[in-house]
Amino acid sequence: MRCTECGAELILTKVVPDAAMARGFEHHNFICSACHVAAHRVVFMRHGREDDSEPVPMHEAPPTVPASTVQDERVAAPGLFSRVVAKIRGH
Repeated sequence: MRCTECGAELILTKVVPDAAMARGFEHHNFICSACHVAAHRVVFMRHGREDDSEPVPMHEAPPTVPASTVQDERVAAPGLFSRVVAKIRGH
C-alpha cells in the first residue's frame, strides 16, 4: 500500500480484529516509511487468518550515539592526513 501524502510504501504496524463487525474484518494500522504519517484501514480478510496467535510485539530501538560535529571532524582530519602523507613518502 502507498502513502496518500508522499506515495512511499506503508508499513503494517498493528492488526486488530473487529468484533463489532462480521467475521473477517480487521483494523490495520500503518506508518509511512518516508514521512511517518499514520494511516488506518478497515480490511476484509476473505479466508481469515492462518492462525490465532498474538502479533509479534514491537521493541524499542536501541539508543543512538550522537553524530560527530563538523568541528570534531576538522580536528581529526589533519592528524589522519599527515599520517597518510608520511606513509606515502615512506617516513
